Amino acid sequence: MATPTSVRHTARSAIGVGMSLLLLFACRAPVPPVIRDKSIGAIYDTSMEDEIRSGEAHPLVMETYGPYVDTLAEPVAVTRWADEASEWQISVATNRDWFAATGQPAAAKSILNDVQYGRCEVTLPARRRGSEPKVDSDQKRIQLASDRTAAASEPSESLATVESSGLTSEEFLAGVNDQIERSRQGDLLLFVHGFNVSFDAAVTRAAQLGRDIPFNGAIVAYCWPTIGGVLNYDEDEPINQASVGPFTEFLQTLRSGVPAETKIHIVVHSMGSRIVMESLSLLSSPRRSKPLGNVVICSPDVGRSDFQKWAPGVVRQCQRVTLYANQSDSALIASKSLHAEPRAGDSKFLIVTDGIETIDCSRIDTSFMGHSYYGSNSDMLTDLFQILKEDKPASQRPHLSPEKSKGCTYWEFARTAGEMRYAWHFEE
Repeated sequence: MATPTSVRHTARSAIGVGMSLLLLFACRAPVPPVIRDKSIGAIYDTSMEDEIRSGEAHPLVMETYGPYVDTLAEPVAVTRWADEASEWQISVATNRDWFAATGQPAAAKSILNDVQYGRCEVTLPARRRGSEPKVDSDQKRIQLASDRTAAASEPSESLATVESSGLTSEEFLAGVNDQIERSRQGDLLLFVHGFNVSFDAAVTRAAQLGRDIPFNGAIVAYCWPTIGGVLNYDEDEPINQASVGPFTEFLQTLRSGVPAETKIHIVVHSMGSRIVMESLSLLSSPRRSKPLGNVVICSPDVGRSDFQKWAPGVVRQCQRVTLYANQSDSALIASKSLHAEPRAGDSKFLIVTDGIETIDCSRIDTSFMGHSYYGSNSDMLTDLFQILKEDKPASQRPHLSPEKSKGCTYWEFARTAGEMRYAWHFEE
């Protein structure tokens, strides 16, 4: 007779194999592509900054560059800038058992009920905007909070590398506040990853978003302990649920530890959306102004019923909430089959609800899997820039067109978002 353990193992294996097969065959007929628009979305060069800020620049320069003097200023998270690579300082919070006694990251399934803090130096190789760099985890050096004397390894020319140091919560907040103080708009980007993302890949993605959106304020990554691997999807779900409490603790620490006027923006992907949405729905209603700026929910692997249950609480906490969905998202088609419920990020079953701007991204190039397009498509990155840095609602983003679903308005990409051209000139 099979033991309970072997039965559970067999069930997990069956679910994992099923998930793998679903991912291979989950696809739908393509929709018509967007209209190709070759217009320029933004032009800026920081070499003209002094003249622009003093008002001494030529009127044509003021008209062309002036709107971007704050939004496209040089990023405060950059610590080194060169043609071949750049280095980004990313503040990190996690409920992974991150700094184990060996000095190496523990297994992702080692969950903590409290939050650990740290700082990562991420080296990004030069690459095309939106292309995801490969992470060289073998080159990273993990340092304990009490031992920060280890020398940094040489950066790879073709791979992203991550070097991490543990911090106290006070040290973490001091670093975040330093970046906020140096930023033009006093803003902060909090990135929360999805399923099957390693620690190094999560902080690298946060740095990539800083580079590619681009986002020039403080950058923070929250890393929850996903085990990783398609075969472990069912094991990750309870881990994801168990991470809601620690994330809520972290978010309250962050909100109370930065200046009240700080614009805190959250970009969250896939299964990470469950953590963020449930956490925000648990927070008490704000007494005055909403404490968060933009919350952007990308390809959420969230059931429709949970999304609609948590949505009002998210809206209460945020000045603007954006949902990105796509009907060719293979991961969410597979998840729908496993859960017997459509996912909120699948635009074939479009969710349009009060207080949330729903964007159907099906007409842009969302790649083969159609799941991580928020960081790999230049039109999406430009749209994120206009949300996070320019604070534009969907009605003011010209590449989007309004559509109707059951009498409610949603938005879809009608044309490309316009090319962004900017040059940064960091001084020593």
